[in-house]
Amino acid sequence: MTTARMDALRVIANEFAAEPVVYTCGSTSREMAALDRRDNHLYVVDSMGLVSSILLGLSLGLESAGHRKIVGVEGDGGMLMNLNALASIGYLQPENLLLVTLDNQQYASTGGQATFTTQLDLGDIAESCGLKVWRADDVETLQQSLTEAAATAGPCFVHMRIAPGNASGIPLLLDDPVTLGHTFTQWLASVS
Repeated sequence: MTTARMDALRVIANEFAAEPVVYTCGSTSREMAALDRRDNHLYVVDSMGLVSSILLGLSLGLESAGHRKIVGVEGDGGMLMNLNALASIGYLQPENLLLVTLDNQQYASTGGQATFTTQLDLGDIAESCGLKVWRADDVETLQQSLTEAAATAGPCFVHMRIAPGNASGIPLLLDDPVTLGHTFTQWLASVS
């Protein structure tokens, strides 16, 4: 059985409880905020495809801040929307960067339309850009992949196929993006 996104998010949040984590828009941010909202989480609402770019900037800006990893959680739709960021990450080679892509092969937040990952492999694309790639297909292999990637000089990419769809009964994340960014930057300032 394929892993639900909520189960994958729980593993990621537990593994990186003290590191900065950037979450993609739509259902991913809503599900993570409902599951375990934390100040070290940046919820990138209404900005599809920007997690990898934000993650790269944070990784370069926080190279000497002592964080084990700077983590981004993206979906396949968002990753496809900004593939050029993988080329930039591969070129710049930030050692503290870890990008996790939860791939349900659909745009789940907008009605379940199929993405190109029904035929393209994001792990292969990341590897061709010079990222170190792990693959996960359940919570156990996700945990193992995250642990190994966290201990490896990056840039690192964990690709996990997950179940299609969204968790039911999850409230909207209606906070102003400025407020979400302020909370995250205040947390960063307190630990850096």
